[in-house]
Amino acid sequence: MATHLRSGDSKAALDLYTRFLEVSEGKLLPTDPLAFASEGEVDADDLAIDLSTESHPRSSAHPNVVLAVIFAHAVENSFPAALRTYLQFPTRIPQHLMKEFLSTFHDTSLTTKVEDYVRRLHLARYVAEPPLMTARTTALGANRDSQRLETLYRSLIDGISGPEPYIAASPADVTPERPIALEEHNWAAFLTAFLRCNCRDLAETLWSDMVRFHVRPTTIVWTALLDGYDAMGEAEGAEKAWNSMLSVGVEPTAMSFRAIIATLFNARKPDDAVKYFALFQERLANGMTPTLEDSLGLYNTVIHGLLKNRREAEAHALLQRLREKGPKPDIISFNTVLNHHGRRGEFRVITRVLDWIREDGLVGDVYTFSTILSALLKIGRTDATDAVLGLMRKQNIQPNVAVFTAIINHQIEDGTDGGLRAAMELLQKMEQNPEVQPNEVTYTGILASLHRHDWTNVAFARQCEQHVLQGMKKRNIQLNRATYHILIKACLQNAAPEGLEDAVRYYRDMVKRRVSIGPDTWYILLHGLIAREAWAVADELVEDMTRERVVYGGLESMVGRIRDRRAWKTSLGPRAYF
Repeated sequence: MATHLRSGDSKAALDLYTRFLEVSEGKLLPTDPLAFASEGEVDADDLAIDLSTESHPRSSAHPNVVLAVIFAHAVENSFPAALRTYLQFPTRIPQHLMKEFLSTFHDTSLTTKVEDYVRRLHLARYVAEPPLMTARTTALGANRDSQRLETLYRSLIDGISGPEPYIAASPADVTPERPIALEEHNWAAFLTAFLRCNCRDLAETLWSDMVRFHVRPTTIVWTALLDGYDAMGEAEGAEKAWNSMLSVGVEPTAMSFRAIIATLFNARKPDDAVKYFALFQERLANGMTPTLEDSLGLYNTVIHGLLKNRREAEAHALLQRLREKGPKPDIISFNTVLNHHGRRGEFRVITRVLDWIREDGLVGDVYTFSTILSALLKIGRTDATDAVLGLMRKQNIQPNVAVFTAIINHQIEDGTDGGLRAAMELLQKMEQNPEVQPNEVTYTGILASLHRHDWTNVAFARQCEQHVLQGMKKRNIQLNRATYHILIKACLQNAAPEGLEDAVRYYRDMVKRRVSIGPDTWYILLHGLIAREAWAVADELVEDMTRERVVYGGLESMVGRIRDRRAWKTSLGPRAYF
C-alpha cells in the first residue's frame, strides 16, 4: 500500500486494502488497539486518565494498515470515507508510528492533512464509545486540568459545527455524514467538569452550545449542573438552577433531589436541605417511583448530611424508619453512621449499630471493620486489631489477603500515627500467617501511602518503610515498572521536600536497574514536577528524556510548560493568577 501511495496511486492502495479485508475475513486477528505499540508508547491523553489499556472489540487491523488507508482517503480529500474505515477498525495510531510513516512522503501539505485526519479520528474513537468520553472528561475535571478539558471540548464543537462536521450533537441528529453523536451523559460530564474547575465561562458556553444545537437539557444535565454547584460549594447557585429547571418543565428525579440536598448539607444549610427532602417525600406519596438504587442513594445522602451537621437524632430516626418501613438500608447506610460515631470514639453507639446490622441480616464489609478498628484505636484499645479480627470471624468472614490489604490501606490512608501503627500490626499478622502472606499489592499500597502523607512521626514512618522493603526482599518481591509508577506518583503528591527526594530516588533506581522508562513514566514525573513547580529537577529530567527519545504530543507540551515555567493554575490556587 505504501508503494502505491508513494507513486500517487491512492485507488490502487484502497483496492489492495479491500482485498486484504476479503482475505482476512473470519480470521482471528489481534483485538488490542495497542498491541502493535512498543512498551509505554501510549498517548499522553490516555495516560492522564488510565485509558491506555482500553481495547476495542472491533479492532483487528494493524495500525500501519489503517494509517495507509487514512492516507489514501486524505489524497482523495475524503474525510467521511476515512471516518467510516476508522470506525470499522478504531485502532489507536501511535505518534511515533505516524511520524515514521509520514517521513517517507515529501508533500508537507498532504502529511499535515493526514495528521489532522488522525487527530480527528482519535477524537471520533472516544465519541463512538460514550463511556470512554465520559471517563476522559470526568478525569480531567477531577484533576482540575482546565486547559486540556477546554481543548477537548473545543475539538468536539469543531467536529459538530466546524467547516467539515462529522459529529452529531445528539443521537437524534445522526446522519451518514455524521455517524457518531455526543450522548446526553457526555454533555453532562463536561458541565460538571467545567464547574469543578471553576470555569463558569466554559459552563455558560456549553449551555449556549446546547441551545444552539437544539439539545434540550433533561434531568441528567440539570443534575450535572447541581453537582457542579456542589463541587464549588455554591448553594445559592444550585437553588437558582433548581428553580430554572422547574420553570422549563423538567421534572426532578431522585438523583436531582440527591444533588440539591447534598449541596445544601455541604454548605451547612441543613434546614433548607430537610425542606427539599420533605418535598421528595411528598413526590413519593403522589406516585413518584424512583429505582431502589436511586432511593437508597438519596436516603444515604440525607443520613450523611444530618450527621455532618450534628443532627444525630434525626439521622438515627431516619435510619430506624427505613429499617421498619423501607426501603431497607444497605451496608453503606450503616457504615455512614459507624464512621460518624467512630471518629468521635462513641463505642456504645457503634455497638448498637453493629447489633442493627446483625438483626437486618447484613454482613459488614472492609469499610465496616476498618471503621471499627479506627474507633477502637481512638478509645485506646491495645487489642484493637485482635478484636476486629474476632468480630469478623463471628460474622463468618475469614480474612484473606485481599481483605487484610484493604483494611491496611484504609487505616494507613487516614494519615494518623495510630492508623499507621494499626496497619503495620495487621501487616505483621499477615507475615506470621502462612495462609495470608502479603503480596505485591499489599506492600505497594503501604509504600505508596507512606510516601503520600507527611507523617508527624517521620522516624517511625521510615522504620515502617524499611520493614516493608525488607519484607519484600525476603519474599523476593521486586519493584516493577507499574509499581514504580504508583510510588513516584505518590511521592510527588507529598508536598514535603522528602516527597520530591523520594520520587527522584525511585526514578534513579529505575535507571540503575534498567527498568523500561516510557512516555507514561515521563508523564507521571513531569506532571508532578510541574504541579510542584520543581523547575530545576524538571529541567534535569527533561534533559535526560530528550537525550533518549524524540518528544511529541502531550509530553512535548509538558516540556514547553517546563521551559516557560508555566505551572498548572488550578493546582496552585489563587496565587497563580496574580
